[in-house]
Amino acid sequence: MKTLVIFAHSDVKNSSIANSIIIDKLKTINDVEIRDLYQCYPDFKINVEAEQQAMIRADVVLFQYPFHWYSVPGILKEWIDRVFVRGFAYGSERKLDGKEFLVSTTIGGPKESYNKGGSNTFTVREFLKPLEQIACFTGMKFNKPITSHSMVFIPGGETTKKEIEQRVAQHAETIIALLSDLSAQYDGA
Repeated sequence: MKTLVIFAHSDVKNSSIANSIIIDKLKTINDVEIRDLYQCYPDFKINVEAEQQAMIRADVVLFQYPFHWYSVPGILKEWIDRVFVRGFAYGSERKLDGKEFLVSTTIGGPKESYNKGGSNTFTVREFLKPLEQIACFTGMKFNKPITSHSMVFIPGGETTKKEIEQRVAQHAETIIALLSDLSAQYDGA
């Protein structure tokens, strides 16, 4: 089973303990291709053909990104707009039909702030509905999102670096376990 990771973080080396650890863990898995969108396309000019071919080769598509203003980072939205076009993702041809789709996101705010009545008004799952709809519309199988909260390290802040590292290790293990389960299902089919 081949997994394509679409990774979107604007400054992972300098400002993300969580996403750095997750990507490093994913690099250790066989048959995983990681496409770092900000590294590949700093000018936001997406090579649509290359991205579509990468998706065709994959059995699983995983979006890995920090939750950014209740959505995906700008480059990931641009990537979706350019890659998921009629004749490829939907319409007369649906080349993504049957592929597994995973969303993995790290969230700065605490979990309780993403509840009805919380400071962010809605649940994270509600904010992820557009991605779920993209999966449905393109025939992909939407899997339960993997989310982790309180993933921002601010020196002297409420969350220590060690706490983030522990949470992100669990987050990464959850991804790896899900990929393993999907692989077992794929191999048994």
